Amino acid sequence: MSAQSRHPFVVAGYGIALLINNAVADGPLSAYKLVPRNAHRIIDWLFVVALFAGSFLLDVDQPTRTTLFAMAVAIIVIALTTNYTKKVFRQP
Repeated sequence: MSAQSRHPFVVAGYGIALLINNAVADGPLSAYKLVPRNAHRIIDWLFVVALFAGSFLLDVDQPTRTTLFAMAVAIIVIALTTNYTKKVFRQP
């Protein structure tokens, strides 16, 4: 039994979509500030639903299912501990 996936493009597709989501969100480390933080929060939870659905509904092998499930759990932890409010800095 191997830990390598026979379907690497499934995990790669989810990963690329997640990177794009983080790159365009209005955050301190984002490349392009196209998506407001409230929409980013909703998209994060949609990713969780998509990852859970993918881990149960897609016809993939067990390592891919486990990876998708672990990604969903990781995003849940990150989303629950993230402060989505915009930081306001006062001018001296």
